[in-house]
Amino acid sequence: MRIQAPQYTRIVRVDPWCSGMSCPVTLAPDGSSAGFSLQSNNWIWSRPFKVDVVATDDAPMAGGRYTGTLTFEGVTVDWTVNITQGTPGAFGGYVSSVPGGGGARVRFVDPDLNAAAAGFKDKDIITSVDGRPVTSAASLGAVLAGKRAGIPVPVVITRNGTQMTLQYTVDA
Repeated sequence: MRIQAPQYTRIVRVDPWCSGMSCPVTLAPDGSSAGFSLQSNNWIWSRPFKVDVVATDDAPMAGGRYTGTLTFEGVTVDWTVNITQGTPGAFGGYVSSVPGGGGARVRFVDPDLNAAAAGFKDKDIITSVDGRPVTSAASLGAVLAGKRAGIPVPVVITRNGTQMTLQYTVDA
């Protein structure tokens, strides 16, 4: 059995319900495909096998329907995945605009949210998120609102005159 993940998804688990026989599952490191084989030719499908997929970081915020394929004994069929609408991202704290389009200055970081875990500190200046420039508090909000909450993104900041990159899991 060979499984190809639909666009904007990755396979995280396959359960072929191989009761009483060996059928090892292999997942591609990026989740784009998976497969398993039965070690016996005396199989009977008594239950459906399960394939768990999740939306990838670049899945459209609106969600949608996407098709992949399943191949078994030379027969390929389409399968469809419905991706639910994503939760827009936000910064886990308060920011204000730096005059002259210089970025978004961190004023407060909620200690219970991902922004604190990423290492943001009061007075950091955020200048880009995932390669997109941040010129103000509003532009930071717009960039993060276009990202699904829970995805990791690199954030370039300036702290005490030194530029650095933090890995940030976008807050909801």
